Parts: sequence; C-alpha cells; structure tokens
Amino acid sequence: MISLMIADDEAIVRNGLRDAIDWDALGVTVTDCVGDGLSLVQKALASHADILLVDIRMPGLSGLDAIEEIRKKLPDCECIIFTAHEDFAYARRALELGVLAYITKPVFPRDVISKVKIAVERILSRREKQEEDQQGTPVERIRQFMIAHLSEQVSLSSVAEYMQMNPAYLSRYFKEKTGQNFVDYHRQLRMERAKELLRGTSLKVYEIADQIGYVNAQHFVTAFREYEGITPFAYRQGTEEKGRGSST
Repeated sequence: MISLMIADDEAIVRNGLRDAIDWDALGVTVTDCVGDGLSLVQKALASHADILLVDIRMPGLSGLDAIEEIRKKLPDCECIIFTAHEDFAYARRALELGVLAYITKPVFPRDVISKVKIAVERILSRREKQEEDQQGTPVERIRQFMIAHLSEQVSLSSVAEYMQMNPAYLSRYFKEKTGQNFVDYHRQLRMERAKELLRGTSLKVYEIADQIGYVNAQHFVTAFREYEGITPFAYRQGTEEKGRGSST
C-alpha cells in the first residue's frame, strides 16, 4: 500500500481532504494529518512516506523548507503542494525541489485525486522496475505464486497480500498486462494442470480435484466440462486411445 501524509495549518482543510476522498480506491493509506512543517518532517521520515500533500505556508517551517529536508533522505517521495498565494518565487522553488504539482486554494478533492493518481503511477512504476530487476516481473511473480498454491483456495485477496498490492489495483494491473482477468487465468492454470495429471498419471478424479484446489470431485468435473467441453473421464479416455493409436 502507498502511504500519504497531509500537512496544512488549517484543520478544516487537512481533515476535509482526509475524509472527502476515497483513498482506498486510489490504493493509498493516509497515515498522518499534521499542522506544521516540523511535524511533517519528523513523521514523514519516520514512516518513509510515499506521497505528501503540503501547504506552503505553515508555522515554524514552511512546506517547501519541510520538503527540502525530507527530500534529503527520501528522494523519491512525491510531493504535491497547495497554497492560497500564487507567487512565482514559490512556483520556481517548488520546481527546483521536484514537486509534482502545485494546486491553488480553495482545494477541491477532484484536483487532489487527479494529482495523486499521477503520483501513484510514478511510484508503482518505480516499484515495478525495482521488482523486475530483483525478482522478475510482477506478473511472473503472481503466476508462480498461483502455481505454487494451486491446491489451496487461492483468491485475489491472498495474492494481493503476497504482492503487497491493493486487490482492486492488482485486478486492473493483471488484466492490463495479460489481457485476462484474475479469475479466468486462475481457472486456466487449474485446468491445464488437471489435463497434465489426467494425461500423465493414474490419479483418481477426486485426487486431481484436491490437487488443484476444488472442494470436491463434482465441482471439478463441472468446471472441467465447462472449460474443455468434455468430462475428465472422457478426456483421459481420449488421451489413452490416442496413445495406443500412436504406438501401432
């Protein structure tokens, strides 16, 4: 999950943003709402915040000064600033600090949502590249997890937990990358494994059903017939007949 902090000296602004937006739908968790720059620095560094929504003018330490301090240790932190003052000097310094977006007050949720979506995409893109460098592509990791747990009741939620992704985001991501939805791909893996076992082993149908995560043989037989157009018994018989024919 991606973490986000809100910093504004006006409680009505920071709490309003926290409560008005469906952060879960964006794959984001709001970890803190603070009212001054020093608290922002301390809590952002302690929690390794991913995204900051920051007011420029705050007591003690300005939003831009806070961002400068945070960036020294969290260079990839995505920062979005908002202010009631349209000042070129502020905008220029924000640009120098690599701030993602500059929103003028009054702040509307739709404006924040559009900018946070960009931040999320940038963060996920970086994470994806790091994972690919270290462990292979996320799709391959998902596939290997599903195969390794084929005998269990694998769900979108369990895979999302393993991948440390929001389930809704994982579903969209998987469909985008493979062209298949999660449920269809999971069924495909089960059926392809079932055909391997029917062809290459003498396991009984209920034993095969158990190995690919079906609660009983009847559910497996029904699913196999829907997928392959014939029953597991007929599939195995046809495979055996082809094997005998090829040896003559």
